[in-house]
Amino acid sequence: MVQHPEAYSAVVTAQIQQVAQRSDREILIGVPGGRGAVAVIGGIVQCPPAVLKRVHLYLVDERITGSRNLDTLLNTGLQQIIDQGIFRRSQIHLPQEGHPFVASSQQLELLYLGVGEDGHIASLFPGSYPELDALTCPEVVYVDGSPKPPPERLTVTYRGLKNCAKRAQVSLLFFGEGKRIALERFLAGTENPSTLPCRYFPQEWFSVEVVTDIQEVAP
Repeated sequence: MVQHPEAYSAVVTAQIQQVAQRSDREILIGVPGGRGAVAVIGGIVQCPPAVLKRVHLYLVDERITGSRNLDTLLNTGLQQIIDQGIFRRSQIHLPQEGHPFVASSQQLELLYLGVGEDGHIASLFPGSYPELDALTCPEVVYVDGSPKPPPERLTVTYRGLKNCAKRAQVSLLFFGEGKRIALERFLAGTENPSTLPCRYFPQEWFSVEVVTDIQEVAP
């Protein structure tokens, strides 16, 4: 529980530094676009330069038309540290159709996902499961006709998340009063990912942390 989304930035900074202390390898982090990106990027940019040079960010979905999620990340603080020479544009990785979300020899350490009013994560909307969790499903797919504008997107799939984030600490971000019903449905635990995509993580036994600024949530 946080008082407001920006207060979560300090938690993000601490989590990244904990990962950095465990080894001297690159630190792979899955990041959202939209509202959740503000708090997450706010925490990333507060990391020491020596840690930032090891960080690689993987955007979980991108819009094909309209304002881009990449622009949100850059405008939230990444462009500033790029201009300062602390971070490189090449450390930001966008989903590409037909390509692995993360190199097969690597795994995400941390995964931050904003949850929508309908329980979607990335651009995985209700009805996308189980098709996008099939063994033959690519890790990144093109989405046409998204129920949330814009209609055309690229997204990591459930299968992609299973392949590259099974060992990651997953943080589901329910920020804003509009997410109250989705959070209550998630906590009730009576649905599966077909109707509530964010339920994929407890169903598949990921390490999941729920983060919210919503007060007095019904059990």
